[in-house]
Amino acid sequence: MDIEGIIIFDAAAGVPLFSRMKTRTDPSLFSSFITAIGHFTRELKFGGLSSFTTEEKVIYLAPRDRIITALIAPKKKEYQTAYSLANELGRQFEESGISSNISRKEDYDEFAEVVDQFLRKIQNPFLTRVSEFIQNQYPGEVTVKPNLMKRDGSQGSVDILIDAGKSAASSGNVTEKFGENYSFVKVLDSMVGRVHIIEFIDSLDNFAVLAMKKDEMILTPYFPARAIIVGREYDSAAIDFLMKLPKGNIGRYIDGAYIYAGLKLKGIPKETRCVVDVWKWHDDTNPEPVDF
Repeated sequence: MDIEGIIIFDAAAGVPLFSRMKTRTDPSLFSSFITAIGHFTRELKFGGLSSFTTEEKVIYLAPRDRIITALIAPKKKEYQTAYSLANELGRQFEESGISSNISRKEDYDEFAEVVDQFLRKIQNPFLTRVSEFIQNQYPGEVTVKPNLMKRDGSQGSVDILIDAGKSAASSGNVTEKFGENYSFVKVLDSMVGRVHIIEFIDSLDNFAVLAMKKDEMILTPYFPARAIIVGREYDSAAIDFLMKLPKGNIGRYIDGAYIYAGLKLKGIPKETRCVVDVWKWHDDTNPEPVDF
């Protein structure tokens, strides 16, 4: 956590007893408000307030019997995202017309789906920010943490799924089920290593759909058309591994034709190549493609 200042106040008088700031800030500017908050929470027996925000800062409070210690940190984009989502959730609830007395159960069920999506965004703000970038960068419908069927019949998921088939009129062709419109996105809020990339690539052929074969519904594997990796940094071993992938006119790719061996279904793509895109994430500037 980036701490810009520490201030210790007398809880009763609101007088700063100690301060250490990165910049020249008068600690008395915070004292009256923090003291008022401290008194308010004690009167209501809430046990103290953990934090509050100003337009630019987040202030974390630790009240004791005689003092209040405040840590001052910058308000980051994650907070702004969470606040915006909360505001939007409240707006949708008001506009839904739900009331505890007359609303149907179906209304609550529909709103519960909205809340579930909201919680996913709040719980992983970095993933939410990456998904917004992906939505702007690639055509198609973007879904965060979708539930997908695996080849063994169990449930699985990827960080982000792009379905380019949802961006245009559906042709009804069976190849849409084999992933030619799908892109899988791996998101890492950390240094990306060789193992991360290998695990992601190995997972690309794990998924399947129910397809008709000789009047019988069977699980049929598919392979995505694009694999996208978004991380903050990449170690040299990861880049070396990526550079060993085959390269064609479409860029570096993974050959997935093997998963269709023995399948006698119409519409299977002649070439099953999964293009690999790699992005380096920046908090304050646009992500940049990694050349390999």
